[in-house]
Amino acid sequence: MNTNMRKLTVTALLLSACVVGAHIKILGSIAFDAVPAFIGAALLGPAIGAFLGFFGHMISALLAGFPQTAVIHLMIGCCMALCMLAYGVLKRRFKKASFAAVGVPTVIAYLINVPLTLLFLYPLLGPVIFPLFLPLTIASVFSLLFSEVVLATIPKQMKTKLLNLTK
Repeated sequence: MNTNMRKLTVTALLLSACVVGAHIKILGSIAFDAVPAFIGAALLGPAIGAFLGFFGHMISALLAGFPQTAVIHLMIGCCMALCMLAYGVLKRRFKKASFAAVGVPTVIAYLINVPLTLLFLYPLLGPVIFPLFLPLTIASVFSLLFSEVVLATIPKQMKTKLLNLTK
């Protein structure tokens, strides 16, 4: 199987995992669809992570019936894509296994995913977004921690093989 086919296959598997995660809801469209997107951003690159983050959220919103309109969820999907893009870029920058390699991308991803997204939504939704802070934080922190655990348990040989798909 050639490299493009392998990359497409792994991306499809992660996208299907996003759909499964989208069914595990906390509140409305807040779900665990981001875990595979974080893994994809770290292993397959920022662009694929952004794709997975956007479509993972859109599937989650679709399953919830697009509460607060589809336009709001398009904005949230774009913020998720930005989050995965930043996470993937930072994961590539810090290649060695260290506290910075885990901490910096995780903190930046959280800041984009929760406070920045809520800041973008405030002009449209107003104070309605404040109750979303806690469930969004819980989902984001769990997603980030779970994806870091998964990334830490993937054997180095497999990571190298997956990382070579992006070259």
